[in-house]
Amino acid sequence: MTSRWFVLSLAVTAVLAVALLSRVGQQDIRASSAETVSLADGSVIGFATPPFIQKGKRYAFSWPGGGPPQTFMVKDVRKDGWILVEVAEEVVDPVYAPIGVLPTRWLNAALATSIQEMRPLVY
Repeated sequence: MTSRWFVLSLAVTAVLAVALLSRVGQQDIRASSAETVSLADGSVIGFATPPFIQKGKRYAFSWPGGGPPQTFMVKDVRKDGWILVEVAEEVVDPVYAPIGVLPTRWLNAALATSIQEMRPLVY
C-alpha cells in the first residue's frame, strides 16, 4: 500500500514539475530601457591581412582559443584581414566532401596568433 502512495505522489510531483517548467518557458521576458545597450557612432577598426600571405600557398594558423594549428591553402586574399581558404584537411569529414574537393570558407588571418608557411603539397 505504501509503495502505491509513493508512486502516486511521485507521479503527481512529476506532473506539477512539467506544468511549472512549461509555464516558465512561456513567460515573455523583456529588458527595461535601463538595460538596453545601444552602440555609439565611432570609427571602424580593421586589421590588415599580414603582407606575407600569398594566394596559392599553404599556412598553418594558430588561433587565440588554443588548440593545434590548422592548415589551409589560400585561394584568395583581401586587404582587410580576410582570406578565402580551403577548409583544413584535418577537419573535413570525408562523408560530406567528394574525394579531391575541399570546401572553402573565409577566415580572418589578422586575428591569428601564429601563422607558419608550410611546404607545398606534392602529389
